[in-house]
Amino acid sequence: MRISLLLLGAVLLTFSACERKIVKANLDAVKPDMTSKEVESILGAPTHVETGPELVSSEPKTLLVTRHIYQQGNRKIELRFVGDRLATGSVNGVPAVTGSLGR
Repeated sequence: MRISLLLLGAVLLTFSACERKIVKANLDAVKPDMTSKEVESILGAPTHVETGPELVSSEPKTLLVTRHIYQQGNRKIELRFVGDRLATGSVNGVPAVTGSLGR
């Protein structure tokens, strides 16, 4: 029983050490047109994902936009993907990457 608890503790410590952090260096490594998997390899899995059609221009044209939301403490970052690529520039006037690193 004691060995099982020690092993469980070691596994939990290993997984918590592997968690990606939202820091400026990681955010700077994220570039427009990256796939969601490429972004996840840098930032880790998002806290929350929302997907839906959005009007992307004055023309009656909508695209599927996916928002990946990362939250860690007071840090919240939102990345907007069109298809499976991080948007370049802005989507409907909203920058592809928004949020705050906080303190």
